[in-house]
Amino acid sequence: MMRGAYNTRQKRELLSFLKERSMQHFSVDEVVFELQDRGERIGRSTVYRYLELLAEQGVVRKYQGVQGITQYQHVEDASGCDDHFHMMCSRCGNLLHVDCGLMRVMSEHLMKEHGFRLDPRDTILVGVCEKCRAEGGEAVEHGADCHEGCHHCV
Repeated sequence: MMRGAYNTRQKRELLSFLKERSMQHFSVDEVVFELQDRGERIGRSTVYRYLELLAEQGVVRKYQGVQGITQYQHVEDASGCDDHFHMMCSRCGNLLHVDCGLMRVMSEHLMKEHGFRLDPRDTILVGVCEKCRAEGGEAVEHGADCHEGCHHCV
């Protein structure tokens, strides 16, 4: 029997939860909290192991969030992320898909001129999304007031 091939109620509940929120992403702790809030008795290690297995199988996308916390997102077709790039909001953590001709041109340029193949699945541009900018209170982004003494600009 393939590792993780058995199906438990907990696993079905976890997969159902992720499918219901396929455009959202969650950390292991957020999944545990949400499932326990629904009345599901499930432990953190069970959730972690199953999410890792689903990531290996291509059922969920796994990526590093802006706070350094691993995030998981259900995907119907993992190969769908092979041909577009991603943007992540540094304030709310949302991951947005970018299907943009300019990004393809940039990727082709990097390959042609620099011999560097950019992997769209793992390329995430970090910035602030439109919603967070509209909410105001946006911190000054690095670069706007950059000065000689800045430790980021060495």
